[in-house]
Amino acid sequence: MSRLVLRYLHQHSRRLQSAPMICRRLLTDEADKAGTCDLSISNRTAIVTLRNEGRMNCMTEQMAVKFQETIRTLQERNPQVRCLVITGHGGSFAAGADLAWLEERGRTPEEENFKIMQEYYGYFTPLLELPLPTIAAINGPAVGAGFCVAMFCDLRLTGQTVKLGANFLRVGISPGMGGSYTIPTKLSDQASKEIILTGRLFSGVEAERMGVVMRAVPDKTQVLPEALALADQITSTTSPLAMRESLHLTRISQIPEIKEQLVKEAAAQARCFAGPDYRIALESVKTKTPPVFE
Repeated sequence: MSRLVLRYLHQHSRRLQSAPMICRRLLTDEADKAGTCDLSISNRTAIVTLRNEGRMNCMTEQMAVKFQETIRTLQERNPQVRCLVITGHGGSFAAGADLAWLEERGRTPEEENFKIMQEYYGYFTPLLELPLPTIAAINGPAVGAGFCVAMFCDLRLTGQTVKLGANFLRVGISPGMGGSYTIPTKLSDQASKEIILTGRLFSGVEAERMGVVMRAVPDKTQVLPEALALADQITSTTSPLAMRESLHLTRISQIPEIKEQLVKEAAAQARCFAGPDYRIALESVKTKTPPVFE
């Protein structure tokens, strides 16, 4: 929380005791700036919306913590919820990690970055163990870590004009958020290597052709409705017990492998953060100019 907000709360604490709505609004506005997740329920489907106002839902540590809390809430609450849809606020899904947070990684010692990255990825691993089918409604740009969160999901839909990509190498780091596992295991060898090694963005049409998504709809505003219709089809025609058992069988071997790979990714990225290429790549992102590596 910013010092300005803290000072306001301290100076006006008595007034806020009689005006809790003002306090809640201040806290909500501050959370919006830091990134958060919204949870809503539609029929038997939970909808988690990644939200970072005005920043294409870039993924901050605050958003990651809230994501973990939200998924754990789903694990513990309403037994009537039988499917999860993840989408993004506004016209974006999630545009990767927050730039200021990435800059901080370049100023942090390698060993500390290794621990930080493990902790960061740990906020998202509860999604892998959620006993519900998960659908990514990729309603706008899904890049880097945002793309990889979508790859964690069982099913993925997007719009034909939406841009997706694993641009890790373009910002001077190796893949993270499980991307070095999910991309090669869910796509063909050539498609996965092209996505990782070029770091280029590709359209929803290409994503469908490569098998990144099950379907790319013509109108991206219809991605979420299509995902909810798919969720309704799943929840209205299948046995809940058989569903849980099927998810367990299909994920049982993958979860420990992904978690092991996340540790390796954290170590590899920590080494990249400490290297000279990272500073060059990050500067090129900030200046929007091609990087020149030595």
